[in-house]
Amino acid sequence: MTPANNTLDMLESASLSKNKKALQEYAFLSQVADMYYNQNMMQADIASQLYFSRSKVSRLLTRAREVGIVDIKVKHVRDRVTALEEVFRKTFGLKDAVIISSFEGDSYDRTLDAVTDFASIYVSNLLNGKIHLGVCSGNAADRTNRKIRPIHECQLDVIQLVGTVSNAQQAVEAREISNHLAAIFHGNNYALNAPIYMENDIARQELLNDPNVRRVTDKFKDCDIILTGLGGIDVSRLKTAEIIREYQTDKQAKELQEKGAVGCVCMMYYDINGERVDCEWNDKCICMPIEGVKKNPMTISVACGDYKTMSILGALRGHIPNVLITDINTATRVLKKNEELFKKG
Repeated sequence: MTPANNTLDMLESASLSKNKKALQEYAFLSQVADMYYNQNMMQADIASQLYFSRSKVSRLLTRAREVGIVDIKVKHVRDRVTALEEVFRKTFGLKDAVIISSFEGDSYDRTLDAVTDFASIYVSNLLNGKIHLGVCSGNAADRTNRKIRPIHECQLDVIQLVGTVSNAQQAVEAREISNHLAAIFHGNNYALNAPIYMENDIARQELLNDPNVRRVTDKFKDCDIILTGLGGIDVSRLKTAEIIREYQTDKQAKELQEKGAVGCVCMMYYDINGERVDCEWNDKCICMPIEGVKKNPMTISVACGDYKTMSILGALRGHIPNVLITDINTATRVLKKNEELFKKG
């Protein structure tokens, strides 16, 4: 905390306005601020030296901050909120929870960046020895995976759990994520060379029977770890949903809303209890089924934001992930909504 170095700006401003009184005030406020912040004098000592009351010194320091003579910058140091993590483990039967501190005024992007920092460290520490890692599409998954680095000796097989989209510009596409991780770890990449969605049932079944596709889908069950985000139902706001919108019709979106979908994992939609929604979209997707995600030994979901509250809650109630990584504000909203639903019965 130091006095701002803007004396010349203030002199020029005072000169232009011909306001000598203002200049005198700025100079005096700067003197008091320097005594307190740079010389580390106590407010009582400043008051005694300048023949003021201590309360007036306090008011002068407040005024110095208001006019910009003192510029206080607080660095946000984040850490895990262990007490809340324990509540989540007990409430939702999780293997683990990573809940990080948040700060008022943080944007969604800034919060997600912090959450994915912690998520990448968490996952990097797990990648030790022979590991099969399943990856999905999504903004949170993409950011996390791009920050993962080898810490231990790891023979990594990366398995793409959702089909490929036709729009190669999508930065959150699962194929790009799996390519990136396999390259960093010099591991094997099991790319799912199939579209994310196929309308024709016969053509879709034929594709699923293709040996190259079967080679990947058969690996789904071998995943030691699955890393995924949790998509929402509000397709206009989520980058993951931009991929879906390339294929999803208005009729299908309406069906999802009518049947109570609250979120999606691996492009498959589920309801508030984490159960797979019986709908056309889910029937025609090429991806790891929700049931498979639930059975996986470790499924790590990374998500945050107020509009992810219901998708996170539904996933937790249905035991889709067994590890959640989020921030304290999101976690608090999820707990509150869960209590409201519990009271309603």
